[in-house]
Amino acid sequence: MDSKSSSGAVIRPVGLMEQFSTVRHDLGLYRCVQNTARYSIDHSTNDLITILENALARVISRHPALCCGIINEDKDDPVFVRLESIDVSKCINHQVLDSLTPEEYEEGLIKILEHQHSQIWPNIHCQPLWKLIVVQNKATSSERTTFDAIFAWHHAIADGLSGMVFHRSFQEALNDPATVAIADHTISVPNTISLFPPQENLIKFKISWLFLLAAVWHTMRPKWLFPDSSPPWTAADVAPNAENYEANIKLISIPSEDVVGILSACREQKTTLTGLFQALVTASLAHRVPHATSFTSSTPFSPRSVSGISSTDAIAVQVCSHSFKYTPDIVSAIRAFSNPQKETHQIWEVARTFRNSLAADMARMPTDNVAGLLPYAGSIHKMFLSKLGKPRDDTFQVSNIGAFKNAVGVGQWRIERMFFTQCGIAGSAFTFNATSVVGGPLSVSVTWMGGDIEEPLVANIVADIQYALKCIAGGREVSLGHLD
Repeated sequence: MDSKSSSGAVIRPVGLMEQFSTVRHDLGLYRCVQNTARYSIDHSTNDLITILENALARVISRHPALCCGIINEDKDDPVFVRLESIDVSKCINHQVLDSLTPEEYEEGLIKILEHQHSQIWPNIHCQPLWKLIVVQNKATSSERTTFDAIFAWHHAIADGLSGMVFHRSFQEALNDPATVAIADHTISVPNTISLFPPQENLIKFKISWLFLLAAVWHTMRPKWLFPDSSPPWTAADVAPNAENYEANIKLISIPSEDVVGILSACREQKTTLTGLFQALVTASLAHRVPHATSFTSSTPFSPRSVSGISSTDAIAVQVCSHSFKYTPDIVSAIRAFSNPQKETHQIWEVARTFRNSLAADMARMPTDNVAGLLPYAGSIHKMFLSKLGKPRDDTFQVSNIGAFKNAVGVGQWRIERMFFTQCGIAGSAFTFNATSVVGGPLSVSVTWMGGDIEEPLVANIVADIQYALKCIAGGREVSLGHLD
């Protein structure tokens, strides 16, 4: 892919949270995020690629984050630079799968995603830090047009919510005949573009001495002298390097009729979907990893309500994180109940406990959040290098970017489903990533790196979650301890 060249014009320095991603990309530890949306329209479409090109050109013109490269990624002072122009045709990768069944097509789609997750972005000083992979099945209906659009991007230019913003902009562009100036597939990037300020410039984080000292003690204390009384099970140690980078993805699809029942149960139990996922994953782990005494999870959340950046229209990096430890008391309580009614009660109790903890953390913003510790981290390169070959910090992560709502009329492009994927070295052993379409399915991707956690264990956890969600949707009790 060629964007001709960088103008060399510096837009601004890469912010601290953005460096969290430039460093991981430079070290090969975390390479991209992907959001996949299935588009459909009730008629056949001639020259689809031209239609997609024109729509994509409008999206690029609307979002400056798509118009920049990065220099000095391998140093402590990386900067964003403006691209002079972008060849839109080379930002689109069109793939056609020859699949006989929907299941075979899904397998092919997952393989494309897994492959992209393993790719390093090339020539980032002069090429776009993203691409659009368009996937279709060869055996398509002549009466309608359907394709999966995979928006893949370098995490330094966009957070998880930005993937949904991209697809919202792309859908609007597909449904609007207006065009932008494009010559020989190429658009010029205005020299006036600017990016949103870095997160730390928009949010004045406040770190108390107690919070800072606790973080320093957790990181610096001599573990041999002051060991953790109940160290969490976090699967295999972090890989010593990024040589064997093997991304793995499993996809859980929950039909719309079940989503209604699950959300209703969450409201009745005074918790959230994120809290429920946290509780179900923990319950599954408690039964599937019987020697573990505790687990830890991380949950990213958006501080856009604090920074003032739009959650629906802006592509930017705005990320904070919530950490939660499932103590021996919590894990033992889950294991203690063989009665489905009592186990279900305990699952909802854990879901509420997590929900309240996350809500309290968000209410404290911008005080005492781990994102506010980045100015004290020193070299972020050294920070990540120090994690290699060591026990990881978290067992699992749950990331929920919410629901996409189609705001379209009859005969326009609709999005039928959406899911996003992310994985990397030096993070959680595995990650649950949730997205839904209003009135449509809830999609949960489960991602992990080969060697971090055994595939049969992931398969069992996925089966547990699917079973539990089906039970909850149907108003039945859950008993994960009796599954095999």
